[in-house]
Amino acid sequence: MRKELQGKTAILYRRVSTTDQKENGNSLNTQQHSLRTFANNSGMDIIREFQEDFSAKNFERPEFNRLLDFVKKNKNKVDYILITSWDRFSRNTYEALRVIGEMRELSIEVNSVENWIDHNDPYQLMMQLMYLGMPEVDNRVKSQKVTVNMRQGLKEGRWNRNQPLGYIKGKDPTNPKRPLMQIHPEKGELVRELFKDFSLGVHSQNDILKMNKYKSLKLSKSNLSRILKNPIYKGVIVVPAYGEESEEIIEALHEPLIDHKTFKKVQDCLNLRKKYNHKQSKLNENLPLRGHLECPKCKSNLTGSPSRGRSGKRHYYYHCQNNKGCNFRVNVKDAHGGFDELLESLNPGKEVVELFKLILEEKFNQSEASTIKQSKSLNSKIEKIDERRKKLLNTLLDGVIDNETYKESNELLTKDKSEAIQGLENLKSHKNELKEYVNFGANLMENIKELYHRVDVRLKDKLLSSILNEKLVFLNKKYRTPQFKDAFSFIYSNIKGLQTLGIKKGDTFSNTSLNVPLTVQLSNTFYDNLYELYDFREVLINEGIMDNNGYILPMTELQSNSNIPYRN
Repeated sequence: MRKELQGKTAILYRRVSTTDQKENGNSLNTQQHSLRTFANNSGMDIIREFQEDFSAKNFERPEFNRLLDFVKKNKNKVDYILITSWDRFSRNTYEALRVIGEMRELSIEVNSVENWIDHNDPYQLMMQLMYLGMPEVDNRVKSQKVTVNMRQGLKEGRWNRNQPLGYIKGKDPTNPKRPLMQIHPEKGELVRELFKDFSLGVHSQNDILKMNKYKSLKLSKSNLSRILKNPIYKGVIVVPAYGEESEEIIEALHEPLIDHKTFKKVQDCLNLRKKYNHKQSKLNENLPLRGHLECPKCKSNLTGSPSRGRSGKRHYYYHCQNNKGCNFRVNVKDAHGGFDELLESLNPGKEVVELFKLILEEKFNQSEASTIKQSKSLNSKIEKIDERRKKLLNTLLDGVIDNETYKESNELLTKDKSEAIQGLENLKSHKNELKEYVNFGANLMENIKELYHRVDVRLKDKLLSSILNEKLVFLNKKYRTPQFKDAFSFIYSNIKGLQTLGIKKGDTFSNTSLNVPLTVQLSNTFYDNLYELYDFREVLINEGIMDNNGYILPMTELQSNSNIPYRN
């Protein structure tokens, strides 16, 4: 019994950290018994009791805030705030000292019945700091262990944070004791479709948000953007940098919702801000070439607008910007007629297209050995990088290099490894899909005029953005030879080369194939353009112009099941 406490008033505060302790344990009851026994034995008057189940990492606690309100309203009636032990009060040293100081200014003393501190004895200040500091140290040690264990899980390819939309918690089928998230049976397919729709480059994020089929996902503009940028959906985990460890990119164990190619196309739409994503409000069915024409006089972009004649009828023109001081303009009838002639000139004829695909088949077969060689080279590079990283770590542990040198060198090696892994992924993708994509491009060239007139202005704009590398120049009722993007240019130039051989109906592959120096380009822009071009096939399917089997549906028979073959 402490005689100096006799007749003093006290508030009892007890706390547990989890609901489970409150409901199933006896911690609160034990604290209550200990506090009441101490107060009664010391002759203290208990004027109020507070208890709660809340974390002690800070003082943003409902019951403790009520305690503070009570104290401020009754500051002259409270002498002590009693707790069982200092970790029940706080697990944050600085925050605890701040609140203790605030209470002291109100002439209220905070103290522990198990580890009583004489606040008038300066030598006991060290003991109080130790009592307050130990819970915080314990918290930090636990937090560090959790972080290390979670990072290890991420390094193993197991996502151990909140499940992203489209996934649910699950167990590893090969090791049921280990967690491994699984695809949500309903939402997973919706998220997959979301990525596919956005990757086409036709829909903006606002368009996606307005689509009824995605309403059940409860998307917002911010979380949609995060979803589209999250590599977890392509089966990749980014392990963040920690301490001396640099960021790592790990192949995940969970089933991806999308492939690397689709994810890359989505990032292109987000980061490169393609033209067709930003001109939707300016698109006009009467001016489909607006944004794709260059003034032949001043080299600026042509715009377009209507002009009302004497009869009141509106006539549309493509013209230079008024503020440019250039008066060039062209009637849309002439511009569109010339463009039809340009599209017609791109059609090489069925025989040439078929021959091109046969030659392409032969060239791809010949390049198989080269692809295998490149794969072996990249795998060897990855193995060497892993070996260099091990040696680098050993030099750090032996004290040969400092932490800063290790970090810089390791980051460079990690970057090199990521590029090599991406190179392998590209080779696999190119091997399986390149021929199909190029064939579609050839078929597109053969049918480009028909398709151009079948689609609306939005898709006309996408088609032109997919094949044109520069603006079109129209002068003297004809267009200059356009500059195409790498993929379409490759198809166009090789097919035009075949046309110069004078291919006629009935000519065979063996008669001409050996005379054609056809080569397949391997530049990154070539593949990017090719994927962009192939996206147009998905758009045509979505618009009901082409079916899933690659058949173009004739305009006059859209309401029937009849169709004509679209050669794949």
